[in-house]
Amino acid sequence: MKILHIDCSVRNEESDSRQLSGYFLGQLRDKNSDILVDYLDLAVTAPRHPSPLFIEGIYCPPDQRTPEMLEELAESDTLVDRMLDAELYVIGMPMYNFTVPSNFKAFIDNIVRAGRTYRGTSTGIEGVLTDKRAVIINTRGVDFSQEKMASMDQLQPYLKTIFGFIGLTDIHFINVYPVKFSSEELRNKAILNAQKEIAAMVESL
Repeated sequence: MKILHIDCSVRNEESDSRQLSGYFLGQLRDKNSDILVDYLDLAVTAPRHPSPLFIEGIYCPPDQRTPEMLEELAESDTLVDRMLDAELYVIGMPMYNFTVPSNFKAFIDNIVRAGRTYRGTSTGIEGVLTDKRAVIINTRGVDFSQEKMASMDQLQPYLKTIFGFIGLTDIHFINVYPVKFSSEELRNKAILNAQKEIAAMVESL
């Protein structure tokens, strides 16, 4: 199994999402020593934000792209190749200001590509990543499952929408909360519950 493991927290070793995504990979290695892991740390190597030349290049027919366009799209092409090459995505995802970190948004802007991760058909847009799966380990400061807080969760609906657009609908969210604005006891309980959910998820793979 080929896995693309993505971390995006800027908190490095203090990050709960990093520790839990690493825990997931550790559990998976214990079960299957033959897995291949491609690791991408967006806090270290954040993709560039789209430029005017980038936008021009992605909508230009491939055989008409200039050398400058090809150079501008090179990083994006590499990221798309890494997405296409993997079977499973394991993503350590903290919630920042109710949504994804900016480095992950830049990643999304680089991998949502016409002709590569989605294409137009006679019946509309068709995503390409239909044979992939994703596990998103999302750490949250507070509990967004309560009715008064649910509308503030812009992360999970966004990821379901944007990944669904490119064909990725087999997504499992492990939402870990509260890890910030709570007692140490509640935080530790949330981490332990996440580890149990991860172990069960690994067993099902």
